Amino acid sequence: MTPEQKLLIDALSVAVCSQPRQLNLQVDWNQLIRLAASHSLLPLLCDGLQKVPDVWSDVPETVRNKLDSVYMRAFAVDAQQEHVRKTLDDALSQARVPHIFLKGSVLKNDYPIPALRTMSDIDVLIHIEDIKEIDQIAVGLNGIANKGDGNHYNYCFPGGILVEFHPNLLHHSTPAASQINPGWQYAVVDDTGYSCALTEVGIYLNTICHLADHFLTGGVGVRFVLDVWVSRHLRKTQPDWNFVNEELRKFSLLEFTRNIEQLAECWFSGKESTPVLEELGEYIFSSGSYGNLERATLSAVSLSTGGSKVKAFWNKVFYPREELEDRYPWCKGKAWLLPAAWCARAFRAVTKHRKEIAKWSSSTAKINKQELEAYQNKLRRFGIQIN
Repeated sequence: MTPEQKLLIDALSVAVCSQPRQLNLQVDWNQLIRLAASHSLLPLLCDGLQKVPDVWSDVPETVRNKLDSVYMRAFAVDAQQEHVRKTLDDALSQARVPHIFLKGSVLKNDYPIPALRTMSDIDVLIHIEDIKEIDQIAVGLNGIANKGDGNHYNYCFPGGILVEFHPNLLHHSTPAASQINPGWQYAVVDDTGYSCALTEVGIYLNTICHLADHFLTGGVGVRFVLDVWVSRHLRKTQPDWNFVNEELRKFSLLEFTRNIEQLAECWFSGKESTPVLEELGEYIFSSGSYGNLERATLSAVSLSTGGSKVKAFWNKVFYPREELEDRYPWCKGKAWLLPAAWCARAFRAVTKHRKEIAKWSSSTAKINKQELEAYQNKLRRFGIQIN
């Protein structure tokens, strides 16, 4: 672990986990700022540095000014997001549209200062058959529809606040999707019957499955691991852990989850590390918030049957039936229309995503057998099952 990585983890431990840590300020501050920014952790870094006596004053003034600015902006953005979330909640409930707020909207409330657990957008689980009514509600609240896909119906609200409506917790092409989707099996309904929430089991499973999804589509950042620690230590109501473990075993994610949980304990509770955890930690540090294309293509080829580049590319362009039916509702339940849906998907991919496909193809073509085998072995060490 580099000095910058260690200071970031120590500052987070102080800010969020109430861990007494000695903060070593002998770091490259520009590198530390880039690191924290790439993991969306600048406000929490600022909070941790401020909470240790005699440390904040030793931070270079230019760094203090930058962190102060990001810190205050986090509160402003959070206030705007909360306003949009509350307005949407009221409007959807009044229109009798069932909905569940997900991920950051829930997890941030377990942090000591919720506003400092930033999020890029507001995620909402909905039923696909309600999407037309949701569109009317969103537009009526001055939301502007952005391009999305079968599991992301995106809107931008005043102030640049992004909201994503999801008919499923995960894309159907995600390994654990067939087990956890759509997510409503974990729902708890309030008195109105429309403003819902996930059960404690559902919240933790969604946290892990979302983490695993990003881990296998490019990588995840430090904040994902911090969310796991917070869920296990600071959340007031805990799930039935035996049931959680059984579900994770069904999802083929139990070993991977154990490694992530142990890494969280190592980083934020000061538990002893291991070579595998050190390797996993370095992998996450170098991923940034959401990873990169090289790892995305390596993961796609690694998880394809027989490690086939052709099959990985095919799966990227031609989605499974469930995904197609989400993206093109007119073919839902009509097998004879699936070829037309696949053609529509291919046409859209070629006309709308040529550059992305070209980059994906180029990155995939560069993967050699030795690199693939090394990466697959790395994933196995992390607890990911390879075909």
